[in-house]
Amino acid sequence: MNKTSLYKIIAFTVLLSELIIFFILFGHLQNIIESYSYSRNLYLLLGLASILTVALFIISILATYSNGSNDKYNRNKLAEIEEDTKKMDFEDESGREESFDVEYYLKKIIPKANAKTDIIKLTEKILSNIAKEFDIVQGLFFVKEKNKDIYNITGKYAYFGEEEPKSFNIGETLSGQVAKNKKALILEEIPENYVTILSGLGSSSPDHVIIIPIVWENKTHAIIELASFKEFKSNFIDLFEGMAEQIAQVVLKY
Repeated sequence: MNKTSLYKIIAFTVLLSELIIFFILFGHLQNIIESYSYSRNLYLLLGLASILTVALFIISILATYSNGSNDKYNRNKLAEIEEDTKKMDFEDESGREESFDVEYYLKKIIPKANAKTDIIKLTEKILSNIAKEFDIVQGLFFVKEKNKDIYNITGKYAYFGEEEPKSFNIGETLSGQVAKNKKALILEEIPENYVTILSGLGSSSPDHVIIIPIVWENKTHAIIELASFKEFKSNFIDLFEGMAEQIAQVVLKY
């Protein structure tokens, strides 16, 4: 039993007691003048009734405060649930994947403007935020040179390799082909040593890689490569298509 229910029961009991006292008072009203003892008892009953009235008033205040606290708690919990729901990948009854909340992830992934931030820090921060939200284990960020069809590495996340990731022209390599086609590519059968993840527990190879073009105004301004041990679903591509314009605009400022 919660506090609100307990307060209601007590309040009802007190009110019932008051009604009984008032009935007694009315029953003895005719004998007040005739008997001094009845008059004394009447004063006692009136005093008791006053005390019960004050108690009932206090209990009512407590019950109201408890209700307000419970309502506030419920509202906070509801807000938390709604926030968590935005981050989850649900499926409806037909099995169709629901889309991510683009506005929510834009705030999570794109860092705030900072005069001290350069293109390297910017793209690495974007990769780090993506990894935090989606369990990405490795990421690369390539940006297109102005007035050229060459994409250069600008940001890395958890990258391990003896050499720096090489630049590529549009149409060359898988990433270059993605830049040309302007469509994301998901790789499920990863060649051996294509991606290597090192940790304190040793090295391993992720099972899934996605290459995402950042397209705006029909031009591929950047390429993002992500590796994960989890499967990339189609709505993940839809999310980045929805964020592509904002990411491109941020990158083009540098």
